[in-house]
Amino acid sequence: MTSHLTRQKHAEERLGAALQQMNDAIRDVHKSGIDVDISTLTMHTPRGPMVQVDLKAFRACGVLRLVEE
Repeated sequence: MTSHLTRQKHAEERLGAALQQMNDAIRDVHKSGIDVDISTLTMHTPRGPMVQVDLKAFRACGVLRLVEE
């Protein structure tokens, strides 16, 4: 069985890698002329509030396009 600390360390590593990938993707779309709006959403869980990220992409002509996972 995996210890709690091992699971936490693995989760932190995954979050760091995901953040790097998301920032790389935002840089790429910005260079292509698309702007990105980032906002946070608060989800309520049995453990308490959990923050998630919402992304919206705007083309140069101003048309909103939602980014979905």
